[in-house]
Parts: sequence; structure tokens; C-alpha cells
Amino acid sequence: MLDNMMLMKDLSDSEKLIFQTEFNAIRKDGTTGVLLALFLGGVGGHHFYMGNVGTGVLYLLFCWTFIPALAAFIELFLMSGRVKEYNEQKAQEIVVKIRAMRSGANTPSTGSEAA
Repeated sequence: MLDNMMLMKDLSDSEKLIFQTEFNAIRKDGTTGVLLALFLGGVGGHHFYMGNVGTGVLYLLFCWTFIPALAAFIELFLMSGRVKEYNEQKAQEIVVKIRAMRSGANTPSTGSEAA
């Protein structure tokens, strides 16, 4: 969360509220990711949770071989880092979007855009 505070340092109060609202809607929980990798990793549950649908389907198709279960056991130890990276990436995307909205609101309209 400290990283998010650094990202939000130059945002106004209303922009911080927008950031928090959007970030809380899309952020992933590390504990949930780890538990999914532990209990549903063999069928790709943790990949579906992280939005990697293609990999999740691949795990699901090959779950009968137990290879995805072994891979999920290894990924269990990497999951919290992946969730952290995902959350940091999404936070940066939200800040960029908010700054773009701010700069778009500050550009004067020439009147030629109306159609």
C-alpha cells in the first residue's frame, strides 16, 4: 500500500478517491491467490483468478495428468509476488488514466470537435 501512496502523491483529493474506488474494485488478494493455487491449482483456479484464462483452460484440460498440480505446487510459492505485481501494474494504469483525464480536462476546446 505504500507504493500506492507514492503514486497518489500529486493527485487531488477527488482524484485520490477515484483511484481508491477503481483500485479496490480490481485489486487481487494475495491470500486468495495462494489458497486457490493450493486447493484448485491442479485445475487452474489461480490462473482464472489472475485473469490468465488461456493458461487456466490449459491446466483444466490436462488436469488428469497431474502435471498442472505439480506446477501449481511450485506456483504456490510464487503467487503472492504475482499478485503484488498485478496490483502494482493496475495501480499505475489507474494513475495514468486519471492524469490523462486531468490533462484532457485542462486542454481548451476549439469548438471544432463538436459533431
